Amino acid sequence: MLKELRINNFAIIDNLNVEFTSGLTALTGETGAGKSIIIDALNLILGGRADSNFIRTGESSATVESVFEITNLQTLDILSELGINDNNGEVLLRRTISNTGKNRCMVNDCAVTVGVLAKLGDRLVDIHGQHDHQALLNSEIHVDLLDLYGKTMDERNKFSKKYFTYLEDLKKLEDLSSKESDRMQREDLLRFQINEIDKASLSLNEEDLLKSEKNKLQYAEKIHESVKSVLNLIGEKEGAVLEELGVVKRELESLPSLDPELGKQAQRGQSAFCEIEELIKELRDYAHKIEFNPSRLEEIEDRLSEINGLKRKYGGGINLVLDYREKISTELDTLSSFHENMEKVQKGIKLHQTILSELSVVLADKREKTAGVFKKEVEKELCDLGMKDVRLKVQFNYEGDDTNFVKFRNQKVKLNSKGLGTIEFLFSPNLGEDLKPLAKIASGGELSRLMLALKSNLNKQDTIPVMVFDEIDTGIGGKIAEVVGSKLKKIATEKQVFCITHLPQIAGKAISHFVVFKTVKEKRTYSGIRELSEQERVEEIARMSGGKKVTEATLSHAKEMIQP
Repeated sequence: MLKELRINNFAIIDNLNVEFTSGLTALTGETGAGKSIIIDALNLILGGRADSNFIRTGESSATVESVFEITNLQTLDILSELGINDNNGEVLLRRTISNTGKNRCMVNDCAVTVGVLAKLGDRLVDIHGQHDHQALLNSEIHVDLLDLYGKTMDERNKFSKKYFTYLEDLKKLEDLSSKESDRMQREDLLRFQINEIDKASLSLNEEDLLKSEKNKLQYAEKIHESVKSVLNLIGEKEGAVLEELGVVKRELESLPSLDPELGKQAQRGQSAFCEIEELIKELRDYAHKIEFNPSRLEEIEDRLSEINGLKRKYGGGINLVLDYREKISTELDTLSSFHENMEKVQKGIKLHQTILSELSVVLADKREKTAGVFKKEVEKELCDLGMKDVRLKVQFNYEGDDTNFVKFRNQKVKLNSKGLGTIEFLFSPNLGEDLKPLAKIASGGELSRLMLALKSNLNKQDTIPVMVFDEIDTGIGGKIAEVVGSKLKKIATEKQVFCITHLPQIAGKAISHFVVFKTVKEKRTYSGIRELSEQERVEEIARMSGGKKVTEATLSHAKEMIQP
């Protein structure tokens, strides 16, 4: 419910702060007092259009604030998703507009967009002004009203959820199909690359071994010459190192018998001789193994060239080439399962079509059964509201579509997110007039009463907690005004209802009564609002009944109109 409304520098309102209670609240006042300004301010705080003309003359900005008490769980979930604390169900909306065009919106002191404010506003207040019932002219909401009345909204939501999942799968299939050519080219490339790497039969240490072997083959002749030269110097020519060391060894071996201190040097001489002797043996063995093989060298160079080519294409080292091979192998497996994925999506689409076909047909049948009862109930309400010759028809339009999968009434029909076909209310307010779309025939007063009739029937199903009726009494009076007042009071047992009215019969049904007034101070016009006391309320209803001159008779009649 709306607990409080604060308005600053808005139109001719300088500073207004008013608190409200639950039930039916009447707002009355002279024509031009500013009742419509209250509605404009409320529209603004609910995300409506902002206009710098709303700002009071001489001021730079205007601010509207409202405090709502919220119990609807879905609305509270919206706040939670936005990261806004709901303060135990109490929400403060604030909107400021300025001459500079800046527009600031706040929800519980958290900055939000106008779109978010409008989203919350749509769930908090349903305003039906002289122009706001124009929403009824939009045939797209007619199916919503029928589903609310027939309690098929849950079934429709189930259908819509499945429908959008179906559209997602269609998009997946379209994407898969459009990528078929690219996929085949990619598969061919990956297979070529895998075959190329596998054909090379790479091993991690192969490159180092080949480079070592290449060096040996490449410098075999030089190594052989060097080894032979060393062998000649240390062991093969006359006076070679080994021969001279033999003389040194023998001389040293004779000395320890003469001086024991030279025993260590004798041993070292022996070791030196043996070391050179072993070196000669190893070099001769090595010289015998030296390979002069140009064809093997060419073979190694070709292999290294192959390895370097793979490294350039797939990675900086053999390990990276092998890692790349594993990566593209995984990708190829995924691509190879393309047909499996496509078949899976196609099966899902067929299943969706079966379910959607069943759900949409059941929903369409229920809507058509609901339509007859809905028509009678709304016509009855309108008759009570003084429209005795009114006729209403719920027209179902099923557009044929041979490409669709849903068959209804022996023809394939078009499907949309709300079910099969479209729904439109046709209306004839007077005897002898043809049924026509609301936009082509209904007046503002008729739309107002039609909306009241609809809301009377949808009162319990509609979850919006606050309703505002702006001059719903246009074109009615007397006994019909009593009926309108009673219907508003009935709606107010389930919701908080505000009614701007000129009729005392309606104001008398209210639980609380506010008067909107206009004053002039120091050549400035001010609009205000205040709640009436019991005596003031009697006087206001008497004024509404008898004009400016209030008599004892009109006062007495006013007291009778006020219901406890």
